[in-house]
Amino acid sequence: MESATPMETEQKHKVIFILEKAPLEVAKLKGKAELLNFSDHRDYIIRKLKSDPTKYRPDITHQCLLALLDSPVNKAGCMDVFINTEKNVLIHVNPKTKIPRTYERFARLLAQLLTKLKIKTEEEEDPLLKVLKNPITNHLPPNAIKIGTSIKGRLVKLNEFIPTLGDVPLVFVVGAVAKGNPTLECDYLDDLVSISRYNLSAANCITKIENILDQQWDIL
Repeated sequence: MESATPMETEQKHKVIFILEKAPLEVAKLKGKAELLNFSDHRDYIIRKLKSDPTKYRPDITHQCLLALLDSPVNKAGCMDVFINTEKNVLIHVNPKTKIPRTYERFARLLAQLLTKLKIKTEEEEDPLLKVLKNPITNHLPPNAIKIGTSIKGRLVKLNEFIPTLGDVPLVFVVGAVAKGNPTLECDYLDDLVSISRYNLSAANCITKIENILDQQWDIL
């Protein structure tokens, strides 16, 4: 049997990933907007924000976006991506966006986005990154099934679970954090599952889901 063409796959299948509680926060330091992270801004986070610096891990969002946008599922035209930050800022990521490979360039890009509210190029008509108005549910297909991922969810085998969902848009919600279970706080989910009996990094969780979708949707 021949594999479906990218256009046929795009028309039939759709997956949306939401990165929840991403710790993306900008501060003006020495006259420049910077994306806060636990390594470079530890003293500022403790003294000025009176917060736990280990929570400031924007590198996790960077890892997740690389895993998402580099994937065959995205390149086949089947994916959309949103980020919901810890400060409740909703960001849409155009599937055509080329995320910088290094964290330093990524941090500058996100600082620019959170300051200007969108990133646009002359080549692309639609913004590559854009801040939207919450709630996230206003931007999802009405018939989508929204699935949270958490070690506290019911354990499923993805290759058996996904076929039971039918040919409707799928939404997978992944916590973009080092610790905690942000999906437990989401009030818009239809289901909460665990895709492994082990704690997985956010990027690893995403890759595991993508690999199964590649197989289920015959994306080569």
